[in-house]
Amino acid sequence: MQELRKYKFGDFWNRLLSGVAMAIVVAVTPGAIIAPFITGLAKTSDFWLSIYNATNMGTYIVPVAAGILAASQFNFTMIEKASVALAAFAGSGSAVYSKGTWSLVGMGDLINTILVIAIAIVVIFLIRNYVGSFSIIWEPIICGSLIGAFGMWSYTYVHLISMTVGNILNSFTTLQPVLLCILIAMSFAVIIATPLSTVGLAYAIGINGIAGGAASVGATACFMMVAVATYKVNGKGVSFAMFWGSVKMMLANFVKHPRMLLPIAVVGGLTGLTDSFIQVKNASEYAGFGQPVGPINSFTYMTGSVGTNILLLALIYFILPILYSLIVYLIFKKMPKLYCDSDWQVDLNK
Repeated sequence: MQELRKYKFGDFWNRLLSGVAMAIVVAVTPGAIIAPFITGLAKTSDFWLSIYNATNMGTYIVPVAAGILAASQFNFTMIEKASVALAAFAGSGSAVYSKGTWSLVGMGDLINTILVIAIAIVVIFLIRNYVGSFSIIWEPIICGSLIGAFGMWSYTYVHLISMTVGNILNSFTTLQPVLLCILIAMSFAVIIATPLSTVGLAYAIGINGIAGGAASVGATACFMMVAVATYKVNGKGVSFAMFWGSVKMMLANFVKHPRMLLPIAVVGGLTGLTDSFIQVKNASEYAGFGQPVGPINSFTYMTGSVGTNILLLALIYFILPILYSLIVYLIFKKMPKLYCDSDWQVDLNK
């Protein structure tokens, strides 16, 4: 219990969520980037079909990987990590039992998975001093059976809430696309600059379609604004890294200077406004990604001329976000109380 108390509430959840976020990114990235390019090839031969299937299988290991990586954040032993993974898999809903057969149906409900992982970690902290050398027996039983069973029970109710939130957002983008695209894009532009995972959030609440597209272009807007803002004080290398999504390396800057999120939010809002007319779409598993994953998967939802579709994607994912970022950068430069070049300095020695 003393070991658990050394983690403050915020620190506990930051550690847990960072582990879950990394699991999602690692598991989803192969399918998000490679699968769209080999979908056609998979229909031509068993060789390409094998690569296609292997690429997409990563989704199914998210609960297990999330349990292991989250437990790693607390320096758990191998037995404890595996036990948390057992509970996460059982409670995730990624496997469904019907008529004597288990079937994998995806990564399950992420919110319920996080809930189960949190419970499993707390329980291990509570019992580890009592089970001693019998940890290899008791920890898998308690996590895999009892906590896993609780997760299977809670899944129905938590998943209902998750889907309801996602359905509301998706329906709102149909009824009022301008306002919702602005808000979603602005929110994801800011969230991706925090320790929170836009990938996990998008999947957890199940946003897709136009809402998923708005989330993706919002994340991209953050990349572009940070790339423009860091160019002068950090040089081409850092700016290029930001362009391709390495904004998390600036977490310390954002925490120290929250005002840095304001120009990011503005660019996100402008990009979302534009997207409300273009209306690119994306699935929930890709909605939290910016470019290059976002446009690759948005393309699969588009119909009509290939050339026109590529032009639209180039506009909403690259050209306009960069243009908006340059304009916002020049405007905010004239507001010293809101913008300071030194805020964007990245200390690469840390």
